[in-house]
Amino acid sequence: MKKIYFTLIIVLLLMMFIPVVEAANKAKVYMFTRDGCSACISAKSYLDGLLKDDKDLFELIEIVAFDSNGQVKNKDAYNLMLAVLEHYNEDTETLYTPTIVIGDYHNIGFPKDPSNLYNAITELNESEDDIDTVKDIAKEENVNINNVKVNVDKENATDAYIIIGIFVVLIGGFAGLVILGRK
Repeated sequence: MKKIYFTLIIVLLLMMFIPVVEAANKAKVYMFTRDGCSACISAKSYLDGLLKDDKDLFELIEIVAFDSNGQVKNKDAYNLMLAVLEHYNEDTETLYTPTIVIGDYHNIGFPKDPSNLYNAITELNESEDDIDTVKDIAKEENVNINNVKVNVDKENATDAYIIIGIFVVLIGGFAGLVILGRK
């Protein structure tokens, strides 16, 4: 009987990590935005459409760096955006939004051919490497990424919690039946 309990616990622990491992392999799309920016809205709409077609394609991480008046909304987000632009040798005097980073690919503004965004996402997903350029830049430049306020697609995180909850209920129910059956 101890072997059954031990196996049950191992299976439960393994199942809890499956959604986390799956989410880690998704491409991360960072988009630095400004409140009310029409190009930002267009880019987000395009990316949301891709997510609607395939929610496992990527994780959209929107970082709002400026308010609608172009004033810095979050100092850490602003510093991270500057570090990203400097990394790609882009102009940091005039900051344009959206600035989109997908692995080693970056784009300033909403591209005339948005299929470039899709191609960068699929290439990053097909890559064996877990490339997160923005996180790497933050580490190199000592930018505190933890204080950067981001808008993350919450649906993907919710799905993982639902799956974990279902497994916990199923395993708990099975264990309860085993215990009741022994009495």
